[in-house]
Amino acid sequence: MITVLTMMHFIICILLVAVVLLQKSKGDGLSGAFGGGGALTASFGNRGAATMLSKATSILAVLFMVTSFLLAIF
Repeated sequence: MITVLTMMHFIICILLVAVVLLQKSKGDGLSGAFGGGGALTASFGNRGAATMLSKATSILAVLFMVTSFLLAIF
């Protein structure tokens, strides 16, 4: 049980970091560093990408807190 929970926690951590880095910052952020700033806007649109990434961040943050809490109990 602990091993499965730890692996889930690790995967959620990696996904949370990735989703946060993909979000648009006040500058160009990570997408501008690699020259792909326009590709994200072209595929998702301005509002769609922000909304999808914001929802993904919220869901992953809640899952992170739940797995952290469960690991602390067990």
